[in-house]
Amino acid sequence: MNDATSIEALFVESFNRDLAALDCPARVSTPLGDNPDRVLELHDPEGRFLCFVPESSSPEMVKIAYRLYLQGLHIGEQLAWAKLQRMVGTTFDLAN
Repeated sequence: MNDATSIEALFVESFNRDLAALDCPARVSTPLGDNPDRVLELHDPEGRFLCFVPESSSPEMVKIAYRLYLQGLHIGEQLAWAKLQRMVGTTFDLAN
């Protein structure tokens, strides 16, 4: 491991520690392959890639980006259920 790689690894480790301190389950990693942009990969708790975030982002901003992703995911689920309800022609009562 060269100095640049070790500094990058320490940066990612520190960034993820800061995310954990903010109670954010998302994590970042260095992008695979050559990437001329200074970015990090944002992953969900299961390790699935979500998006790239600028390396200059603060952990607080990355936490906000992750929360927005979750809100969008939740809205998408609601829209999918609504479409399914229309397709079936029945109203589902998910509470029962």
